[in-house]
Amino acid sequence: MDKKNTPSLRKEALEKIREKHSGTDTDTQCHRLLVAMQSLGGVSTIEANMHLDILHPPARKLNLIERGHIVDLVWVYEESACGKVHRVGKYIYGGKASYSLFDTPDDEVAA
Repeated sequence: MDKKNTPSLRKEALEKIREKHSGTDTDTQCHRLLVAMQSLGGVSTIEANMHLDILHPPARKLNLIERGHIVDLVWVYEESACGKVHRVGKYIYGGKASYSLFDTPDDEVAA
């Protein structure tokens, strides 16, 4: 396991992201999730909820997708705060979507 993925270091990194990007509005929660995925390689729904203060991570994932980001979901088994192991989603950032085949340059008039 690499150093950034040890539980204590991940928790610390997630909490720093939460503190740096504080707020409860949708945009701020989306930004926290995006920053966490980019810096840590992925974020589980449990991590997003517990350490990033995102109450409904699947909705924030959908918001990011609607804004043109690629967010993949993989299933992992992770322990909850009360010690029970659950099958949960882990979000992996895949970059910004590009649809250049369908875009029309601004200076070109569609026929």
